[in-house]
Amino acid sequence: MDTTIADLVKFNESLDSKLDIRNLNEEFITSRQVELDNLSKNSDTEHLPFIVLSYAKLMELTVLLAGTYADNCKIADFSNLVVTPRHIDVCILNSRLIKEDYGITENIPLWFKKQVHKCIDSQYSEDLGRMVVDPSLLFNFVEQGLLLRIIRKERHKRLSDQFRDCIPNDVQLAFSQCVEGTRVSAGTSVTGFGSKGDRVECLDVASWLASSTVLNIVKGSLRTDLINVLRKTMSEDYLKSVNIKFEKAHNSLDYVNTGRKTFVQFPYDEGIPVSEWNDINQALCHFTLDGYDMIQAELDKSLSNPYYKSPFLKGMIYH
Repeated sequence: MDTTIADLVKFNESLDSKLDIRNLNEEFITSRQVELDNLSKNSDTEHLPFIVLSYAKLMELTVLLAGTYADNCKIADFSNLVVTPRHIDVCILNSRLIKEDYGITENIPLWFKKQVHKCIDSQYSEDLGRMVVDPSLLFNFVEQGLLLRIIRKERHKRLSDQFRDCIPNDVQLAFSQCVEGTRVSAGTSVTGFGSKGDRVECLDVASWLASSTVLNIVKGSLRTDLINVLRKTMSEDYLKSVNIKFEKAHNSLDYVNTGRKTFVQFPYDEGIPVSEWNDINQALCHFTLDGYDMIQAELDKSLSNPYYKSPFLKGMIYH
């Protein structure tokens, strides 16, 4: 069944009624995003302005939450919201087969990414050297034997801790033998001796991950995901204003984090003169729901007047 205007109105009314700014978190916004994603899949083109403005409301909540986390020095929560992908798959390469059947002995991950790019082309992109591919498109590489397994990374667990047991037995044995006699630093490789005196190269977990796996970003951070949705539909001025707010949040987090190294009750510790409070408040975000209300007003105008064209949307969306 196609999405109707009534469905979109119901979604926004539900969003407004369930919104509690005191308990706002990433989980709440993500769950609302999933609802909107499902609506947008079945929406007619004529409903696109309402869909986009609804996504913009979620973006405004994300901006607000980023500022709150920054002002309260919640570094981990801020990073999860703004930077850290919500879903990363670790693709474990069949290095032995690639070496034996394809004669590739150096930089196997780069070689594999080139094969992926050749096969799926427009559906492939990279973010800081990591693949951004629909997971279903990689299953063919598992069937071909180029990939041994595809495993979802636990978001709050280090790669080296989660994938230590995925290292092939021969490499694990060499690694264990080296650890017994040598202290290994993360990100380095060391040389030891096997039981027969043969010289073997021992790789630590980080080195094995770098040489034998490829990361695929399935779901970016909430901020990244929403920006990607809005990039082609919202006006440049609006997107610029959003980025300015996120930059403000970054700066606030840096400021507060630095202050907490000196003051116990930052920013209003007894050791801070009242004369400095104004500068401190200028540095903090103190974001409100003003942006959210502004987008809701645009949505109300669009719903009440079929000929209204919001200045927050690109003109092409109405054609």
